[in-house]
Amino acid sequence: MSELAAPGGPAILGALYNGVKTLQLYPADNEAVRRAVADLEAHASRLFEREGGLSIWIAGSYIFLNDLQVKLGLADYASLSALREQVRSHGVGRIDVQPRVREEEWTAFLSALGTDPSPGHPPLESLRARLEADDVRHIQVGPPSPLFEGRDGPESVEAARRTYAYSVKVAKEMMSGLVLGKAIGARRAQRAVLRVVDQVLQDRASMLGMLTLRDYDDHSLIHAVNVSILSVALGDHLGFSKQHLFELGFAALFHDIGKVLIPTGVLNKEGWLNEEEWRLVSQHPDFGLLMLFNVEGFEQPPYRAMLAAYEHHMKTDLSGYPRVIRRRRQGLFARIVALTEAYDAAISRYSKQFLPCSPDEAIRQLRDSESGAYDRVLVRAFVNMMGIYPVATLVILDTGELAVVVAPNPNPRAIHRPMVRIVAGPDGQRLADGPIRDLTEVDPDTGRPRRTIARSTDPQRYGIRVSELVA
Repeated sequence: MSELAAPGGPAILGALYNGVKTLQLYPADNEAVRRAVADLEAHASRLFEREGGLSIWIAGSYIFLNDLQVKLGLADYASLSALREQVRSHGVGRIDVQPRVREEEWTAFLSALGTDPSPGHPPLESLRARLEADDVRHIQVGPPSPLFEGRDGPESVEAARRTYAYSVKVAKEMMSGLVLGKAIGARRAQRAVLRVVDQVLQDRASMLGMLTLRDYDDHSLIHAVNVSILSVALGDHLGFSKQHLFELGFAALFHDIGKVLIPTGVLNKEGWLNEEEWRLVSQHPDFGLLMLFNVEGFEQPPYRAMLAAYEHHMKTDLSGYPRVIRRRRQGLFARIVALTEAYDAAISRYSKQFLPCSPDEAIRQLRDSESGAYDRVLVRAFVNMMGIYPVATLVILDTGELAVVVAPNPNPRAIHRPMVRIVAGPDGQRLADGPIRDLTEVDPDTGRPRRTIARSTDPQRYGIRVSELVA
């Protein structure tokens, strides 16, 4: 969202609030109501002429008008805060108004908005049903955007950046210490993982956006932090408790810890490894298991992390490594880490053996894989969480617009319709701070979605750095 102030924002929101309050006091045919609705129509008409539409977003304590933040002054703070809470009480996070809205629709909408939600019924569904019954076709309401779950808009992204940077710093210090023979001190690692868990619980979309950051020299550290974020996000999606999310995040952060004992020349080699080099690399799960025995600061060894480090390359059919003599079941944490590690490796550019692919292609490969490498139930859960077009996918819309996915759709029936930021118009003109659009938004005149993804595309082809748009 832009940090610029929306021109005329307080005025039109004030007219909206006045209309709600007036209809709470007088019947719809009262002269005071007609004046309030006429005032609102006048403000809306000016906005339609200038910008072509009217879209109000409630994002935490912020209000956005057509993607620009409305700056609240002392004079209007109380009334607009009351409007925000009234809108929230109906489960509404977005209001979209079309230019052909009629006076009767405004009146019905203001009346419905000023009525307290019926107890025992989903408030948003009840409001939508009332608007439909009153033939309100040019005003649509929607839930709060998943982009703003938890913390508030831009603040959430900045908090996610700080959490990411801190996690990389801690991982770097610990890995450097291990190279020098120092034991693993768990306290700082615990703080880093807890920050990741808290941030994922507060705003999963912003943390997933951090996967696009490639501003660090050591790719192994980025990979470790990314796998931790993805694993915690998947664990949250599966309903893990906070304690289990912490244990999973810790296990994921140190799943490749054994690689610190592998020569960097082998790890960074371009092309295929020879037999001896592969033998060395395939020992890192054994090394990791032994190294995690030396963690200091836990009352007992982190057994789940140790198993994840040892098992994450075994594959569900046990065809991976280390090879096992007796039949066993790959642990749940190891199965989660194996899946999230594969996704991050697929979309990253640090692998010397493979070319990176787009996020949606990585999802497709995981979804369509018929090998026994990954748990199929976890794969389905991961796809539902990430969406068919994950965060950071550059897409071409059927409108001709270019957009970047900034948040998945929380509705499992609409995982192919994420939240996107428009980065170029149909004419190819780049937008410096393009609007965010919900691809589930329906055109009331046609009953069809306003925008649909035609296909994904390569950001490099257009000179776009997606990290600047989602992280």
